[in-house]
Amino acid sequence: MNFNITLLCYKVVYLCSRSVGGKPVIDPYEIFSRRGKSLPSNRVLLFFTKYLFKTARKPLENCEEVKYSGLIARSVKGRYSEKELLLALPYFGAPAAVAALEALIAGGEVFIVVGEAGAVSPALRIGDVLVPTWGLREEGISYHYAPSDYVPRPDPQLANVLFTEVNKLKGRRRIKVLKGGIWTIDAIFRETKDKIDEYSRMGILGVDMESTALMTVASYRKAKLAIVASISDELYGAEWRVGFKTRKLRKTERIIVEAALKTAAQYDQ
Repeated sequence: MNFNITLLCYKVVYLCSRSVGGKPVIDPYEIFSRRGKSLPSNRVLLFFTKYLFKTARKPLENCEEVKYSGLIARSVKGRYSEKELLLALPYFGAPAAVAALEALIAGGEVFIVVGEAGAVSPALRIGDVLVPTWGLREEGISYHYAPSDYVPRPDPQLANVLFTEVNKLKGRRRIKVLKGGIWTIDAIFRETKDKIDEYSRMGILGVDMESTALMTVASYRKAKLAIVASISDELYGAEWRVGFKTRKLRKTERIIVEAALKTAAQYDQ
């Protein structure tokens, strides 16, 4: 019995390694075209907290709810700087985030992801900002889209515009805005001290639950995607230090939301 289970596991690993480019049984493009659904804009912003989503809605003109897919918790459309935008609130975690992105990529082209991340490196503290430029994959879903040695990256031009906008808006505030690596893991209670120390030495600055999966899928689908994250907690010290819902974090989140909206509206495709 144990031999059969071991053999089955090897077969699963072998098939997974071969199926990255295989033809899927269910194609999101076919599903949404068959239903006659289309996005109101090809410029899409994804927000991974209710506060970020609510903050992004406020400056929109002609803002209204959109029912596009059950894979997305909420979505609205509206105008910002004379450009039509779609704002989405996906469910958190890599599998749910990828399902939402797949549905949106069926009609979208430019994606900006706004979320929170924990600091892995002392270079970042609560209220600072990370714009990921590469990622370390410890989530499971991206391995169905890219081989195990693949290093996920955002669209470089879009990430640069986003980085520049955040720096403009922060002004003289004592907020660090850094580019660097992000570690994505499914198991939030397995962010272990040894990994944090090792990954920090490798140049990883932050950790979250979605980024590497989203960058991988966007690249696979040939969509432009960039990410900005506010630092909500610090994992590198002797104890876990949290800053969720603090005034400093909220100020930073308002900055990155505005930067994301400006980037989405002005980005020249």
